[in-house]
Amino acid sequence: MDDCRTEPETDTSPARRAELLASITDLFGNAGAAVSPSTAALYCEIIVGVFGAMHAVERAVLVERIAELSNAPAALLQFLATQDIETAEPVLRRSMAFADADLVALAGRLPHDRLCAIAARPRLSEAVSDALLDRGDRAVLRLLAQNPGVRFSQHGLTMLVDEATQTLAQRQAALKANEELRGQVLDIRSAPSATRSRRSFAKPSGNGVVIPLPSRQIRSEEAADADIEPSFNAVAEVIATVASGDRMLEVAGLLAEFAGLPVDMVSRMIAKPDTMPLAVLCKAAGVSVETFAAIATIRGRRHGHSEEAIGALVRAYQILGPDDVANTLRFLRARHGTDTSPAQPILQNPAG
Repeated sequence: MDDCRTEPETDTSPARRAELLASITDLFGNAGAAVSPSTAALYCEIIVGVFGAMHAVERAVLVERIAELSNAPAALLQFLATQDIETAEPVLRRSMAFADADLVALAGRLPHDRLCAIAARPRLSEAVSDALLDRGDRAVLRLLAQNPGVRFSQHGLTMLVDEATQTLAQRQAALKANEELRGQVLDIRSAPSATRSRRSFAKPSGNGVVIPLPSRQIRSEEAADADIEPSFNAVAEVIATVASGDRMLEVAGLLAEFAGLPVDMVSRMIAKPDTMPLAVLCKAAGVSVETFAAIATIRGRRHGHSEEAIGALVRAYQILGPDDVANTLRFLRARHGTDTSPAQPILQNPAG
């Protein structure tokens, strides 16, 4: 690497400079974990020293190369993360050389567009998602919720449920307002003038006409939503969003929080072949049949269940009654000494 740094910057053409930087980067990457701290510092010094003089296209090509380095120096990544978004985004989204502690620190001070880039990484730990949720807005929250590679702590799950609760409450309020709206009125006198057609109309009498418009009809599923407590349906909404093969622990955390049971106990329920306790918890939380079917499929693949067995479980879930759910929940709470907490209402008709 020292041999590559023999030509002064002023004597190097852009094409030659790009070639040299590509060679240096490849040499550095090929060395892997064998790179010494002094070599890493030298590589970082070279890149930072010439970065400002590079053309935009040169920088873009170099940044793409650096984003693929498994051993990229932390100081260089921190430098690139604070540059313009075109430079920062590739490393923030893709570089696997970032330590969690560095991502947490960056999440605490970078602007919104960089938070969105971090939220789109293929893998994020609970510590990093917590840091993003603490600073991010709804856009960041939704990126995290929809990214199957993001892990959430109980704190993060609580924030997701809070956001879903607010969204559902707003939806419920809008539905209620529409339901209460008896109609609109249109005063012909206030209508804008229009070109008369050749048809003749009788001369209006009186002080204008008020025409009532029909009120908007509420669809049956919307009416069902309006009768559901947002805080309870919010849990089902978040479960539907986060449920995936890699995030069953998050599903367990949400169900445990809702039912007032220990998270580790619910995690064991999900891990065991017996599906009845899981079905009861999902039904109590208002999880839709579609979401439960997805969860049952994930579990079925892990335990080698046939498609017929999974289908039978989903059909049993559909007819699972509120009395059976309430009795099983009481048993589970009593067994684990948690029945002193108020029983959560059972959502009998979860929104699909």
